[in-house]
Amino acid sequence: MIAMYLSIDIGTSRLKAALAAGGSFWVEQRTLRLIKNGPRAEQDPDEWLQGLQELLPRLLSKAAVSSDAIEAICVSSHSPSLVPVDGAGRPLHPCLTWRDRRAAPQAAELLRITGEFFDPSFFEPKILWFREEKPDVYLRTKAFLQPKDFLTAQLTGEFVIDQAAADFSRPYKIPGWDPSKQPRSAASWEVVGETTPQAAQLGLRPGIPVVCGGIDAYVEALGAGLVEPGEFGDATGTSTCLTYCLEEASAVDGAVPHVIPDRRLCIMPLSSGGGTLAWALEQLGAGLGYDQLEEAVSRVAPGADGLLFLPYLEGERSPVWDNRAQGVFFGLTSRHTRDHLLRAVLEGTAFAVRHNLEYLSDLGLRPAYVRATGGGSRLNVWNQVKADITGLAYEQLEVADGALLGGVLLCALAVEQRAVGELAQEYAHTRRRFAPRSFPVYDELYTKYKKLYECTKEIMR
Repeated sequence: MIAMYLSIDIGTSRLKAALAAGGSFWVEQRTLRLIKNGPRAEQDPDEWLQGLQELLPRLLSKAAVSSDAIEAICVSSHSPSLVPVDGAGRPLHPCLTWRDRRAAPQAAELLRITGEFFDPSFFEPKILWFREEKPDVYLRTKAFLQPKDFLTAQLTGEFVIDQAAADFSRPYKIPGWDPSKQPRSAASWEVVGETTPQAAQLGLRPGIPVVCGGIDAYVEALGAGLVEPGEFGDATGTSTCLTYCLEEASAVDGAVPHVIPDRRLCIMPLSSGGGTLAWALEQLGAGLGYDQLEEAVSRVAPGADGLLFLPYLEGERSPVWDNRAQGVFFGLTSRHTRDHLLRAVLEGTAFAVRHNLEYLSDLGLRPAYVRATGGGSRLNVWNQVKADITGLAYEQLEVADGALLGGVLLCALAVEQRAVGELAQEYAHTRRRFAPRSFPVYDELYTKYKKLYECTKEIMR
């Protein structure tokens, strides 16, 4: 009998769930609200549960099975995002997502105390924010959980964090930190519990093994087939996350555990990505779909006639790590059209990828090609622009939902105990390859791109 696995991914804008059995892959999704107010960006944890209650019946119906057929479950989610829960796993406050910047004062405070850098999106400033601004919530908190840990707790009753997240989390740097509020850690492929009778409210039978899972970008790296040292991925959803696979013994500073055994990852999270393009389409696109966008951008020559875009609408993370960075259109003239602006947005996000590749090169890491996943990978012209600007071939995968596929692979790793490389070859297939083309204008614009940020960052303060 072919094993069937359930993979769930809590994204910034969508909740997705997939059932996989053999070569079959069924997906359902629904939108999620991101509640924004100034620097604040929250999600309601109860909406994740409500969404799953909606998706599972549709998914089981699509696959023509009952939950009895599910042999394992894996959950991934965006991060660093945080929700405080009480001893029963009930949320005490909306989730502070990775886009939430309210903890900037706490990040500065931690820098002053420890001498170490903390982005406002990190766990530690957020925890300190709760302690300083919501002391009643902090005192009642049994554990601070990522979104995927919250859902795992609802399924199993267990409070667990994946080893990769635990590895880069430094709550012990917070003066007076209570370590009892940190959940136990487990390997991403480890079974951490089984669905409880209460999971029936979500449409699941009791007794289904639940594996630990991981942060979406890390799990997506597995879904992209990044299992051997030197393999590199671009996961473009609302944001972009670049991942480079390393040997376990790698001495690269800042590398974190992969979601598979004996490997580590060099992670470069960007704030720009699909959310940047969604903003541009909303403001400029007049209802353009992907097909129309492809046509519009293709009408403009590479380089957008000198128009340059800094894609820092939400600040920027890697490699500049500037919470106060802002978006910029530079070189705008009366000859530029809507199509020029849209192309400049795609090129600007690609320059951000190249900027991170330059950082990788400084570490002695030089990938040979890129495995592309996420919703952004479905846009052919974007893959081509990225290939042209980075000089690396972009491989578009058959399954764009890399986090969902990675969750399936973690289930298979836990249940079937097969070699990771064998599983990746079986599931992660290339659909199309975009070879890089040479345009000297991109080298000129990339130099300007870096100078533009350096020249404007002080007036962004």
